[in-house]
Amino acid sequence: MLDSLAVATLNHLLGQAEWGRARLTPHASKRACVVVGSQAITFSVAPDGFLAESLGDGPTDVRIAVPLPGPSDLLQGLDGLLQSARVEGEVEFADALGFVLRHLRWDAEADLARVFGDIAAHRLFGAGQSAFGGLRRSAEAVEGNLREYVAEGGRALPGRSEFAASGDRLRRLRDGLARLEKRIDRLP
Repeated sequence: MLDSLAVATLNHLLGQAEWGRARLTPHASKRACVVVGSQAITFSVAPDGFLAESLGDGPTDVRIAVPLPGPSDLLQGLDGLLQSARVEGEVEFADALGFVLRHLRWDAEADLARVFGDIAAHRLFGAGQSAFGGLRRSAEAVEGNLREYVAEGGRALPGRSEFAASGDRLRRLRDGLARLEKRIDRLP
């Protein structure tokens, strides 16, 4: 199931990138396995440069192991994820596959234009980019704040008992201040 979805997604992107298919065509019939965490996606290169699901457990020509990304890794995009990848196998095929995976980009505006028309697609795409940019900036700000908090040795939020004790101290201070005001009012 995951193999089918990944291959269909990559083929959609390759359909928009003739250069990517041209780069993969010399490696037709070669098999690759991309492992992310515990999930493995195995595929082969078709003669036209598209990818095909690869059934069976036979040997692969290239194996790319990518560690599970953390939240900050996701902000770096695909380039950041592939920098920590471990590649094994045929060098030329691995290089071509890595280059294509790093440089494939989704032309979302073209896909939206097929559904909504050119003008609406352009506006929707712009709005989506603005929203995603805002989310990215927010995530970066939260990450920066957390780093600063940890670096400066910030302590955790007070517990229930510490919060109650602080409330008691505040009530005693308020009562003492009220008594002091009454004494001041009685002075001649």
